[in-house]
Amino acid sequence: MCSAQVALRELPRLRTRHLGMLGGLLRPGTHSSPLLELGERFVVSPPAFPTMLVTHQPDDVRALFADHENFSVGQVLSRFSSHDVMFGEQTLIFLDGEEHRRERKLFSPPFQHKALQSYEDLMVGVVERAIPTWPVDEPFAFLRAGYGMALDILLGVVFGDVEHERMARLRRAVRAWFDEIESRGFLTVTLLTPFLGGYTLPYPPLTRRRDQVDAVIVEEITARRATPGEHRADLLSRYVGTGLDQHDDAALARNMRGVLLGAYETTAITLGWVATMLAAHPEAMAEVDAAADAGDRDRLDAYLDAVVAETMRLRPVSPFTGRRALRDTVVNGIAVPKGAIVIVPILLIHEAPWYYADPLTFRPERFLGERPGGYTWLTFGAGAHRCLGAQFALAEARILFRTLFEQRRIETVPGPIEPPRRYHTGLSPAYDARITMRER
Repeated sequence: MCSAQVALRELPRLRTRHLGMLGGLLRPGTHSSPLLELGERFVVSPPAFPTMLVTHQPDDVRALFADHENFSVGQVLSRFSSHDVMFGEQTLIFLDGEEHRRERKLFSPPFQHKALQSYEDLMVGVVERAIPTWPVDEPFAFLRAGYGMALDILLGVVFGDVEHERMARLRRAVRAWFDEIESRGFLTVTLLTPFLGGYTLPYPPLTRRRDQVDAVIVEEITARRATPGEHRADLLSRYVGTGLDQHDDAALARNMRGVLLGAYETTAITLGWVATMLAAHPEAMAEVDAAADAGDRDRLDAYLDAVVAETMRLRPVSPFTGRRALRDTVVNGIAVPKGAIVIVPILLIHEAPWYYADPLTFRPERFLGERPGGYTWLTFGAGAHRCLGAQFALAEARILFRTLFEQRRIETVPGPIEPPRRYHTGLSPAYDARITMRER
């Protein structure tokens, strides 16, 4: 016997004058938000915005992520951010339905476990070259170091062995593009996008930088097509001249650029938060030290996996996710009209005491020997649109910190954890993850 559907108008509604309270769901400490008085789900209808259903009701979340046909991730990104301008609307994250499934199948092999193993030596080498350049016994911004490592690893993983002069041009072009994305000018444009109906104002400096990156990538693609049969393990070589090579050069370049962008900032910010968390928690750093000093790599890897998972629970780079209804549909008995957006506040779920005991406490041990839950740990999303690079990101963080801690340790300073940056589209350390390293 089917129960009656619930219309959005029947749910609690957040008054327009209280819209500012939504910001409390996007920063740590969500369970002090007065919005919880509205229950597990409520409706928001800001002027000039789509109607939004905000829910952290477990069955709603499961039903939403299980529906692969009636909702779009890309339409949420393009409505509330400038991702469509940065990535291009034809990249994987903006595709839906069968088109998304086809492209995901095409791009998934290089991110699967067997392929990931081939990248470990590259990652280790990047850290070993970086360590001597970092100061010892004095504070420095580890987030900046994280950006450097993320870029070096991504260029190696995506492009591998590139002719020296061309790689130098590619590195300069990518750095300039990333710098433009992080500039105050483009941040202002991005913050205006939601209030302009999803329209991103033209920003010519970014367009120029993007085109410069694509031009060098296309040049490299052309060079590889001229030398078929060369065996390489990098990402680009897994496509050029193989059965996966189903795009023209411009589209392939755009997708390679998208991989760089998708992993660059999220990796660096996560590395920064891991260092910040360990610096603030002596008991966790003591376990890292014990494993490293004993030379017990299995113990160190297992604990670092737990540290990374716990850090991503408390400081997910993106504190919310959502889907936009492509047609009138139903989610767990709630009638969602076409065009409405369902928002899932990730932090609210990650800080829920019914999922995690003492949820605001940094306790990596909760993930020792236990994988994070598919619908209670949403750092990489869930369902068909779960981040394609999730396995890669987790392995990368473990390998980088293992290599680091075999030579260095982080000085612990118990006290308040570095807060998130106030004006940023995600959760980024406000002071660039300032830590002090000591020789091991």
